[in-house]
This record gives sequence, C-alpha cells and structure tokens, in this order.
Amino acid sequence: MSTPTAPARPNVVLATEALDHHLAGQPTDRTRPPLRYLRRKPGRGLVAVFGPDRRGQIFTVTVDEQSLLGVPDDAAAPAAPTVRQFPVDPKLPHLDTVMAPAGHPDLAAALESTARRCSDVPPDLPLRDVTAEPVRYKPGDRCVIRYRLVFGDPGTDGGAAGSRTCTLVAKLYREPEEAQAADDLLARLRTQAGVSWTAAPLGVVPGLPLALTEDLGSSRDPVPAVSGLSVVHPGSPAALDVVRAAARALADLHTSGLDTAGLARRTGPVEAGRAAKRAQLLVQYVPGLAPEVHRVTGALCAALEELPTDTLRPAHGSYKSSQLMVRDGAVFLVDFDQFCLADPALDVGYFLAYLRPAGLWYRRAGRRAWFDAAAEAFLTAYLSRLAERGESAGTCAGIAGRAHVFEAALLLKIAARRVNRLHSPRTGEVAAVLDEVSRSLALAGRSAQPRLSPTG
Repeated sequence: MSTPTAPARPNVVLATEALDHHLAGQPTDRTRPPLRYLRRKPGRGLVAVFGPDRRGQIFTVTVDEQSLLGVPDDAAAPAAPTVRQFPVDPKLPHLDTVMAPAGHPDLAAALESTARRCSDVPPDLPLRDVTAEPVRYKPGDRCVIRYRLVFGDPGTDGGAAGSRTCTLVAKLYREPEEAQAADDLLARLRTQAGVSWTAAPLGVVPGLPLALTEDLGSSRDPVPAVSGLSVVHPGSPAALDVVRAAARALADLHTSGLDTAGLARRTGPVEAGRAAKRAQLLVQYVPGLAPEVHRVTGALCAALEELPTDTLRPAHGSYKSSQLMVRDGAVFLVDFDQFCLADPALDVGYFLAYLRPAGLWYRRAGRRAWFDAAAEAFLTAYLSRLAERGESAGTCAGIAGRAHVFEAALLLKIAARRVNRLHSPRTGEVAAVLDEVSRSLALAGRSAQPRLSPTG
C-alpha cells in the first residue's frame, strides 16, 4: 500500500536533464540555453522555457505531474518529459504559421497592407522581406511577436535611400474571439476614453487569432523603449516619475466610463477564495510556517469578505511594473488580457504589492525606505488624479483604504508563486512576505485619508 506524497516543489533538474539529453542527440551546438520561464500548477505538471540561445532557438520542456510527485510502487511509470523546439506548440496551433510569414502569402499580405497604412509606405515601394521575432512566449497560451517588414528594390538595404523598414507588434491567442476582444478593447480605450498611453490597435489578421498593434519600440532602438521593470527599482533616477505616471494613467482608466458589459467580475469574496487556495499551497510546501500561514490568511480572508461589491469599475486586473513600457519619459500600459470589472482598489493594491523590490524579502539596506517613498508617490499621484477627474474625497479615501486589503491578497499570491517556482523552499523569504501581508492588513485597518497634493 502506498502512502500519499505531498506535492513537491518544482524540480528544475528534471527539466534541465531532459533538455540536456535532447541536445546531446543533436548535431549542432549542445550548450543548454538559459532558463527564462518556469511554472508549475498543481495537477498540470511543470513547464520550463529555455532560450533563446545565440542562434535564437527556444525549447519548451514539460514534466508531468507523476514525475514531480514521485511514483508509488504500485503505480505505472510516469511519462518521460517532453521537449519541443519553438515554434512547435500543440496547444497554440497557429504558432508555426505566424512565425513564418514569408511562407504564408495571406499573412504576409495582411502585414504588408497594415504596415503601408500605418507607416505611409509609398505604393511603388515593393515588399522585399518580412520576418518574425518572438518577444514574449507563454507556452500553450499566447505569444507576442515583432514583425519586421523591409520595403525597397532588391539589392538595397533597410537604411538605403528608396527603402523603408517598418515594424509591427502582434499577439497570438488560442481563439479568434480573444484576439478580437483585445483589439476592440484597445480601440475603445483610444476612442471612448481618449487615452494616449496604449499602443494603437491595428486590427486582427483575417483567419488567424492574431491582433496587431503599433510597435512601441525595444531596448535596441535609438530612443530605447524598456519594460517598467528596468526603470522601477532602487537606484533608478527615473523610478518615481514613472511610478507617478503609471498612477495617473490608472486613475484615467478607472474613471474612463468604458462599457463593462460581459467582463468578468473580481470582488473581495472572489479574491478571498483565491487566497484560501494559495494558503493551502503554502502549507504544503512550507509546513513549518503553517501556523503563521493560517493566522495571516484567516485575517486576510475575513477582510476580503467584508469588502463592498458595489464599487466595481473597469480595471486592468494585473497592474504592475512589468505591464508598463517606458520610452523617452512617456509611460505606456500594455497587456490588458486580465481586463475585468473590479473595485479600483484591486489595481492599486496589485501595483503596491509588486512594487516591492526583491531585496526587501532579505531585509537589504535601503529597500524599505525606497518602497515607502515609491508607494507614497504612487498613492499621492493616483488620488490627486482621481480628484482632478471629479471623484469625491470620500471615494478617494475608500479606495486607498481597501487597496491595502487587496495588496495583502496579492502579496500572498507572490508568496505562493515563489515557493511554487523555486527549487528550494527558502522559508525565510516566504516568512518575510507573510510579514508584509500582516503589515498591509494593519494599514487597511487604519482610517484612510486622501493624500492629495497640488502637483500630484
């Protein structure tokens, strides 16, 4: 008779060994690319993405649940890990097509017409080449791609007179409805809300779940465009300015009055259910912290359950520094795939939770002071912008107070994801995150007052 086995933490060794074995049988370079993505969800196994390497190759390794848990004596042997080379992805069946636009005339024609329209390319300048580069890839779910189109007569390069190079960004989804919804949302933000902090939508490619947008740029451009993670951190002189701009953009979104029909609802009770599941995961992975996990989660779930459910507005749903692009002082919001109907305090709490620098979990010098200053800058700018857009002092105070409850809930998510991704339990690190949960709940228990300044 076998005994139950507690869920194991993600064992990256299983993935690296599988990839090394695969590469050993290849006639080319056998060097393992760097690990870029590691995710394990209970019951679904582990997925690791390696690369790109110096030749641009990306490999996805999937390890089944039985291999992660260990195989009881009376059970069948687990399946061997699966290694696939990008763009092979059975759960994202159009990936190989969209990564080879030159081999698919209809796709190439759609990209060409879009580039001509948005970049004003002369009609007598022929399309000479079109290539695709993966930007962000989530196996089985979606992929962000940058297309580069070169116009000009054969024999001219992209920088020569009489030639043009244009870029577009696209996101591939599993279903056409997802791509159309993403395009529609950006269109409404640009037209109904009149915002300038999103990429301009450029339509959906016919016959493919592929939504096109303008290219906000990359770090390799003469005027670089970088992720908010590259700017919002201790030591960055531009960090607080970006945080304030992000706060003002969020206030614009929350007061945009966008149509919310059909959106998923995320309320305090919904988040309480998620918090309870995360607590179970923490207890399984770090049993030594079980009493503290139960204490903190009990208080958190009670606070979430008590939150009002009649304060819902359009919300980003996943608002953090990684969802920002920064270019020449301008801040853009990206990735609206979690767009929902929620208490605006959810987005505020989300940003505050993820604003914490990693060094805070190790109590490194200066990290607490930096976070406190950045959080104050974000809240002050957000509440000031709400007031500018006509929100009452009572509404502002309510959002500020409830934000700390959602902040605590998202900190618990951070704790659960850290133990779920890492090869080691790092009990001290998880304990530090739990301390932050308690700290946020204590802030929520105080009477929140609007923090307004003339300048925001």
